[in-house]
Amino acid sequence: MAITKQPERNNEVVKSSDAFVAPEINASGESFRDYNAESERQKGVEEFYRLNHINQTYDFAKKTREEYKKLDRVQMSIWECCELLNEVVDESDPDLDEPQIQHLLQTA
Repeated sequence: MAITKQPERNNEVVKSSDAFVAPEINASGESFRDYNAESERQKGVEEFYRLNHINQTYDFAKKTREEYKKLDRVQMSIWECCELLNEVVDESDPDLDEPQIQHLLQTA
C-alpha cells in the first residue's frame, strides 16, 4: 500500500485501492512530525537508539540486572516515583511540552 499526500481539493476524498491518503494536519490543526527531517534533536535520538541497540546483549542485561536488583538506591511511594518521572527528559519523545507524568497517566 502506498502513502500519498492529500491533494488540495477542498476536502474531496480520493478513493484508491492501493493508496492511503495522509492528511497534512491532524485533528488539532497541527502538522504531523516529519520523521525524515534532519535536526540536532534527530541526531541525538538516533545516537540514543544506536547505543541502546549496541548494548542489547545478554552480558549487558545480566550486569545491569545485578546492579539494580539490590534495590538499595532509594525508598519512595509509587506516587513519588511517578512524580520523579517529571525530571526525566526522553529525547525520543516528540511531545516534550507535556510533563512525563502526563504521559504516564495517559497510558496507565
